[in-house]
Amino acid sequence: MAKALFLVASLLLYVLSLSSLVAATQRLDLAGSYKPIENIDDPKIQSLGEFAVNEHNKQAKTQLKFQKVISGEMQIVAGTNYKLQLTALEGTSSGTYGTLVFTDLNNKNNLINFYDVSK
Repeated sequence: MAKALFLVASLLLYVLSLSSLVAATQRLDLAGSYKPIENIDDPKIQSLGEFAVNEHNKQAKTQLKFQKVISGEMQIVAGTNYKLQLTALEGTSSGTYGTLVFTDLNNKNNLINFYDVSK
């Protein structure tokens, strides 16, 4: 009986250590590399796109009107980098723009880059 209990405990310990190793490997895979954003329609992602357009308007003194984030990737660092492609109106003309928004560990967004990809 004691031998069977020891085997079960040993097996359980092995399974737990293996699952910890898998979880650690997955976290390492996430940190540092860009991964596609799976749900581009997530309200958080759309609000990051709107933030980027609004910040660009303040900095460049333009009057773009945010339409929609159409694609993007994210990179986990000491915070998160979001590389987004979005559409915005300039007057009546729709254009495609690329942007990089960094969200720090305090959830503060910072516009790093904004550029027109349709020209």
